[in-house]
Amino acid sequence: MEEKNRLIPADEKELQDPENLIKNTEADTEGIVDFMHEEIKKRPMNRRKLLRRARETSLIAILFGTVSCIVFAILLPVINNILYPSENTAQTVMLPEENPYEELTPEDMVENERKLEAKEEKEWIREELQGILDEKIIGVEQQKRISSALQELASESSGMIAAVSAISSDMDWFNDSYENKNTVSGLVTKKSAEGIFILVQSRRISDAQRIMVTFKDGTETEARIAGTDEVTGLTMLNVPLVSVPVGGRALIREAKMGSSVGPIITGAPVIAIGSPTGTPGSVTYGNVTGADNSLDILDNDLCLLTTDIYGSGDATGFLINLDGEVIGMIDMRYRDNSVPNMLCAVGISELRPVIRRMEAGRTKAFLGINGIDVTPEISKANDIPTGVWVKNVEDDSPAMAAGIQKGDVITGFGKTEILHMAGLIVQLENAEPGQNVILHIMRRNGGSFEEVQVPVSLQ
Repeated sequence: MEEKNRLIPADEKELQDPENLIKNTEADTEGIVDFMHEEIKKRPMNRRKLLRRARETSLIAILFGTVSCIVFAILLPVINNILYPSENTAQTVMLPEENPYEELTPEDMVENERKLEAKEEKEWIREELQGILDEKIIGVEQQKRISSALQELASESSGMIAAVSAISSDMDWFNDSYENKNTVSGLVTKKSAEGIFILVQSRRISDAQRIMVTFKDGTETEARIAGTDEVTGLTMLNVPLVSVPVGGRALIREAKMGSSVGPIITGAPVIAIGSPTGTPGSVTYGNVTGADNSLDILDNDLCLLTTDIYGSGDATGFLINLDGEVIGMIDMRYRDNSVPNMLCAVGISELRPVIRRMEAGRTKAFLGINGIDVTPEISKANDIPTGVWVKNVEDDSPAMAAGIQKGDVITGFGKTEILHMAGLIVQLENAEPGQNVILHIMRRNGGSFEEVQVPVSLQ
């Protein structure tokens, strides 16, 4: 009873009362919520203090880096000596002892000379190339000067070219007569008191009733035929000197003859003058591409010059070198069908005897063979006598009438020994048509050759 009647404090009563407990809890929760909704303000930033700290940090970093570099530079050699002691050890190189009395063998001397020559050649080529680069040979200005010089040379050489016109009369459908005029280029080979001699292709004037020649000054005069060579197809014209005015004579130049020997002119620059494009007075430039082609012509050993000059199939004219000398006569009869418009010419060296003979009005004696040289090398290799090997005999020729056969080797003409075709040509040039001569022939009989003397009546 005493416990029941004991007085309970007010606080305990509140705790013991559930309703009071709930109310107190709600009151506490509201207090917490109010506390969480309070606004907390950040402390303001001190920019001056922050900048000062950044400067201090940068200075410390620079100082640290500088000290580190100095220490690293000082300690690097020491560390290398500790880690790699063998690499710093000096090594002694032993050179082989030279023997002052050691001599080179002949083979070594030849090899050394070859190496020295090759080195000198390379140095020479290098110097030449450097010279070309230094002088700028292929520059525009240099090219202009070269072109100008070539044009001037072609202009100076035009004085030895004459325009030859073959004139013939014909009738049209209405029985009215008219003239045909075919103009080609001729070469002035000689200018003397005997007249002006002009070389031209025979086929270009074969049907002419009159032949007119026009010189550089424009003088036009009639010409006559002084001589003809049927084998080469060339004709020599003559114009009386008095038919050309004195002023015009000074402009007419006698052609200078150069050399058409193959090894000399192959690859050489040339100028084509006359009518290389088919038009009188035209000029073209280029190079000789070949000079080793022998033309298969009766009683002759002519050389064909090929060029890289593009021309006309009807081209006529002449090739001159850079010295203004004639080296070939353009003749498109011998052109290569695979390159029909590339100019070709007959070498002037082989034509000189023909030209001089026609100027003199003489006719060459005719034998009628195609021959090939049997050189000492060919003779030794094939066991054939040295001389002219008969490749072919022309029908109805003096050679056929005399019984000369294919495969014979001509070794003598009268009392003159024949070693090559050029020697036989000289003898025929000096002989006269109708002359009787003895040809010395080596003819095969079984496994050997025997000499036969054959009398021939030249035509």
